[in-house]
Amino acid sequence: MTATRSLKEFPNLISNPESWKKYQYSPSSLAVSHSFKALTAPVEVHKLVQELAKVDGVAQVRAIASRPEEIHWIEFELELHPETELDDESWDKIQDLVIDCEWDLRDKTNEKWYFDEKIVEKFFRIKNGAKVVALSGISLSRSTSYYNKVKSSRNLFVLV
Repeated sequence: MTATRSLKEFPNLISNPESWKKYQYSPSSLAVSHSFKALTAPVEVHKLVQELAKVDGVAQVRAIASRPEEIHWIEFELELHPETELDDESWDKIQDLVIDCEWDLRDKTNEKWYFDEKIVEKFFRIKNGAKVVALSGISLSRSTSYYNKVKSSRNLFVLV
């Protein structure tokens, strides 16, 4: 009589995709051909995402690795507050921050990094195979012109 095992006996077996392994049949034996690892962005990329989110008019930022096997190609999407356009000074600041981070990482790691930035109206679903590697929180604009003031005892603002 053969004993069967339930998934309860193996809670970590399927819950940790980082430990999954792909096996390839070979005539001699089964051999590990590839281990799947989660992409992790350097700390500098996370810091850059937070810095970009502080630029006036930017609501939130995400960094996307477009290739699952390559973390060195990252696109930064900047979602603006509703009915907002960036002035030339803000756009120049964004480009300077991105270029400085890219070259700083090249100097520190002796590897090539490729960063791109783009403004989006809102975040959409990313392409298959791509992965969000860093995400900022939603930031409020420093200018109150983006909000309607509500009469109350607490000086609150409401997003429009």
